Amino acid sequence: MRMLKQIGLFGGSFDPPHLGHVALVHAGLEMGLDEVWVIPALPVHRVLSGHADGATRFKWLRQVFENETKVKVIDWEVSQSGPTPMVNTLRRFQLEHPDVVPWLMLGTDAWQGLPTWREYPLHQSLCNVAVFARPDSALKNESIDQKAAIAPSLAGWQEVSLNAWSDCLNAGHWCDLSVVLPDVSATMIRDRAYLGLSLTDLVPKVLRSEIKRRYTKNNSVIEKA
Repeated sequence: MRMLKQIGLFGGSFDPPHLGHVALVHAGLEMGLDEVWVIPALPVHRVLSGHADGATRFKWLRQVFENETKVKVIDWEVSQSGPTPMVNTLRRFQLEHPDVVPWLMLGTDAWQGLPTWREYPLHQSLCNVAVFARPDSALKNESIDQKAAIAPSLAGWQEVSLNAWSDCLNAGHWCDLSVVLPDVSATMIRDRAYLGLSLTDLVPKVLRSEIKRRYTKNNSVIEKA
């Protein structure tokens, strides 16, 4: 029986949070993670919309998960003065929790793009990766040619099955999970809010009116570093 916690790290811009994000957190808990830490980011590789600053997105996520005892919302990145690469967050986690190897929770696109992240492949020594892919795009369903194209850039990661992931106490492993998630994206939410369309069943109810107000075409809030 394992004694150490298995903690998932779910980073993202959450610009704005939506039900796909909530479903992914729950998928991580259903996978068997003891906790999921949600980490709103000031991303290095992406320009945010400018409608919700880091403090606002942190507050929103706290509202969404306030009753989830196994979910923590962490301000490590949005409390910084500028964009923070994930490798810095992983270093901080290792420093504060040296006995726990976190599971970085990524979608398929983010997993395939991981080699472009700052200071890669240092991540291999700092975390494991749980890849949450939709059933129709899971890595196991990709063609041999597609897998061959991806493999070189992700060399060094050791794949483990869903039945064995919880036994991985060292970094450098990845596990492919096929999950059903709501067909929603932050871009979709921003577009619908801009046009004044309904956000019902797309964003958490507690945030619906605030997101509609923030992302309307008449709002000109500037993202703060």
